[in-house]
Amino acid sequence: MEDTHNRIAKVISALKPSDSDPTGSYTGKPIDENEKPDQDADDL
Repeated sequence: MEDTHNRIAKVISALKPSDSDPTGSYTGKPIDENEKPDQDADDL
């Protein structure tokens, strides 16, 4: 089961940033690789 989770995590982390989430606040992957994802109060 853990192996399956690791494979899924690798697939998800390899996805390209989303055009609908340019700042990365939802996906954690901003379009600009040097930018930190936005985080607001409901993410804490």
